[in-house]
Amino acid sequence: MATNNPQTPLQGGMSNGDALPAQHSGNELWNMYLDEVKEDDKRIAYAWKDGSNGILVFLSPSSGIQIVIPLADGTYSIIANQPSPPSTSIIWVNAMWLISLVLSLTSALIATLLQQWARRYVETPNPPSDPNHHARVRSFLFVGTEIYQMHRITRIGFSLLHLSVFMFFAGLVIVFHTINKNVAIAVEVAIGLCGLAYIALSILPCLDVRCPYRTPMSYFLWYPTHTILSFLAICLRWLVVQLLEYLAQRRLDDATTFTQRILVGFLEMQENAAKTHRQFITEGLGKGIIDSAINAQGEDCRIVTRLFNLLAPLGDENKLRRFAASIPRDRVLDLIPRVKSGRIVLLNPLTILLRSCAARVAGPDEEVRRRSLLVCLDTINHIAKAPIGPDLNYVLANFANIGIMRPLLDESDTAIRVTSRSICALLAKQVVREEWLEFQQLRWLQEVTGSRDVYGPDANKQTRINLKSFVYGVLSNQEGDLPTEDAASFKETLAILLDVENDANFETNFQTRLSEEVERIHQDDPEDSHDVVHKLRTMFGLQIPFPNP
Repeated sequence: MATNNPQTPLQGGMSNGDALPAQHSGNELWNMYLDEVKEDDKRIAYAWKDGSNGILVFLSPSSGIQIVIPLADGTYSIIANQPSPPSTSIIWVNAMWLISLVLSLTSALIATLLQQWARRYVETPNPPSDPNHHARVRSFLFVGTEIYQMHRITRIGFSLLHLSVFMFFAGLVIVFHTINKNVAIAVEVAIGLCGLAYIALSILPCLDVRCPYRTPMSYFLWYPTHTILSFLAICLRWLVVQLLEYLAQRRLDDATTFTQRILVGFLEMQENAAKTHRQFITEGLGKGIIDSAINAQGEDCRIVTRLFNLLAPLGDENKLRRFAASIPRDRVLDLIPRVKSGRIVLLNPLTILLRSCAARVAGPDEEVRRRSLLVCLDTINHIAKAPIGPDLNYVLANFANIGIMRPLLDESDTAIRVTSRSICALLAKQVVREEWLEFQQLRWLQEVTGSRDVYGPDANKQTRINLKSFVYGVLSNQEGDLPTEDAASFKETLAILLDVENDANFETNFQTRLSEEVERIHQDDPEDSHDVVHKLRTMFGLQIPFPNP
């Protein structure tokens, strides 16, 4: 007689004690899945309902479309009085309007069906109590919506509605031609302008994916538009290749070489255009927009700029600091807009952020303050490297205000000290180059450099004082070597102060000019400058024999 022999765990069985944790772990998995897809379900259902509501509102008795009903009644009475049998134009009017009626009713039917489908999509997964069954039902329904392209139904409903409107307009033009030519022409012009605007709104997103305007026709025009554009790009590419081959057979002169360079650039442009259009044909309008946004250059910079401008007027300095602290320091130059033609984009937000970060904060917020302050200082330092122009006094009063900068210039944190010193030195360089210095500018120079000799008229002397102040401020109290990032910033500022940042032989000219200035510093103060001079020689490998003190 067979006996019951339950499996042991080693034989593949599972005890009751092991089954409960496994079941709990499985339920947790499915519950996590359901929580994650809940918002996605709501978004999908809302998109269907919102689209159907738009159709129903347009066709509702209280909507503007009902204005045409009295007009239709009046024109119908005119048609009824026409001699029998009816003329061809009257037959066309009836056909157009009846088709318009059928299309609009079909659109309304699709809208009501969409609302039912959306409600059923949300409610159907609820009955099963087991999380695994619930998740399976939800996934099963979602796959069905993807297979049968549910999102396209809304577009079809809107397309039918738009088409019904234009069919009604067409019938309206025909009927007025049977009544009064002048009125018919006026109606034709109005409808023609509306039609041209509609066509433009349909085609624009096909030509520029950034365009927010689109109609249901845009999704249908997308593929033929990019097919035609891809074909044109291929034809232009072939034509350019033929021109290049023709020019290659001729004797080259400067004009021919210049033309070839232009044609090569145009050839690359057409190859990229053909590739882009083929990609758009494959992806469609929706994914094409997403990929274009992801690959767009400068988009991150625009996002950061917009968020700065949104947060600054709110007065929530904590949120502004947290946002600035979230920006990686090594990406500041990529995310902050450059100064163009002396225009500074983030004047007000940076002023608020700098004043907010200048005071120390006790507790865990201190690290946030430090990171946001470094981002702010790096941005201002980036601004100070470009010609500022008419905003110079504003920058001095806000970005380099001595009351804010004084504690930062002697900050124990090396990165803060080096960047603050760099800002002041770069702005001082621009101040010195002004044709006429105001008293407040001279006063600021004295505070920054710590020397009253800046009041003299000698611009070269003021430049040397500024350079010496920057070098002493960074290196005199520095213990050990500068961190790599700060050392690079220090060298870049030195190159700008020495006017060699754009030289072709940068390293050679930098070494030569720096050696001259270091030698002058040592001659001016042979004893007190020894430590700073030694650090400069070690850091940049300067071959200058200075006697020991």
